[in-house]
Amino acid sequence: MISRLGMLAAKSLLAAGVVTTPHVAPALALEMQPILPTALALKAAAISVESCSNNGYKVAATVLNSDGNILVMIKNQSAGPHTVENSFNKAYTSVSFGRAYNLESTRAIVAATKPGKGIGEFPLPASPLKGLSYSAGGININSNGHLIGSIGVSGSPNGDLDESCAYAGLKAIKSQLK
Repeated sequence: MISRLGMLAAKSLLAAGVVTTPHVAPALALEMQPILPTALALKAAAISVESCSNNGYKVAATVLNSDGNILVMIKNQSAGPHTVENSFNKAYTSVSFGRAYNLESTRAIVAATKPGKGIGEFPLPASPLKGLSYSAGGININSNGHLIGSIGVSGSPNGDLDESCAYAGLKAIKSQLK
């Protein structure tokens, strides 16, 4: 038996349009957004590491989804121990600021935070939040105008080389992101 309070709550929800009966169209529509499949994340990470290895660099690559959660992390067996965390940090920075400030890479974030600039209305210190990196090597993954993830690479002699390996991984899956 439904209590008087429960019945009143149900009537209120129906009147507000939050709950509908099966024969009435819902008042709210769900937003449909593409997601990055794990298989594509794995391919992008593997190609990123392979690209760097082919050039003599031992790196780690991390691919995150759009919420900043790890889908895949691959490390060359000879890459330094710091590369795992730093590849995550680069990917996390890119996907975080990519959404908030429409920036496509950690390189763009670095450029935006040069002295006297800053992101948004405030200048960022060197490391304001745990998990951020201001080094090139993190890039966003987009599908049909939606941010669906990011790739971070770490371990080569500089961020430019890390970034080129991340782009090799992105290029390998780009045709499947449509």
